[in-house]
Amino acid sequence: MNITRKNILSLALLITAILPITISEGSIKIGDDYNAVVRELGAPDGEISLGSKQILTYGDAKVTLRDQSVVEISSGFEALIAERADKQKEIQAKRDANLINFRGQWMTPEKKDRIINAENKKRAQNNASQANTTWLTNFDQASKLAKSENKKLLLNFTGSDWCGWCIKLDNEVFSKAEFKQYAQQYYILVKLDFPKKEKLSAQLKKQNNALAKRYDVKGFPSIVVLTPSGKYYTKGGYVKGGPNAFIRSIL
Repeated sequence: MNITRKNILSLALLITAILPITISEGSIKIGDDYNAVVRELGAPDGEISLGSKQILTYGDAKVTLRDQSVVEISSGFEALIAERADKQKEIQAKRDANLINFRGQWMTPEKKDRIINAENKKRAQNNASQANTTWLTNFDQASKLAKSENKKLLLNFTGSDWCGWCIKLDNEVFSKAEFKQYAQQYYILVKLDFPKKEKLSAQLKKQNNALAKRYDVKGFPSIVVLTPSGKYYTKGGYVKGGPNAFIRSIL
């Protein structure tokens, strides 16, 4: 076989294209095994296995092994390792100063506790506000709550499953955020229902009929507002124009 300079160059280019170009960086070199890498650098920050191939990460630095033998090392490996060491020193210094990493920020344990307590308090307030927009059905329970929180009672006499104007009032006013936000501050809401399809308990039916008679309810929807002490304040009903128009009608 006649081997020429051109043949040798072509063969070299072919080998270069097939095999990865690898370099040696400092104390870690091509051919080292997994244990040698770990002895020199310690346990990796991360490890990815792809068949016979392993990639060990140390910060931004990578060591690639195939069949437990190093075949490739990140370019600028020593600089990347030094940068990682500096970051670890910085982290350790913060830990030595009794700081903790909470949601990506370094802070004192006391500050973390204050953040968590403030979040818990806000969550509890939101839960309480949501509870206050619930329509109660027990009038006596609602009356006690109105007195304790110094809020007016809003009694909604409704035929929830058959009265068209009642359904419109619910859809256009009571279900809207503007009304809910206002009601959280000023009202205890009471639903006094007179359905045709749903069956109420005998006790609830008796209560609703007695209250309708007491406040002279002639049709639905009828809104009766009482003071926190239970005295009559005003009456209302369906009002076109949404939450703000309805609220103005019962002020």
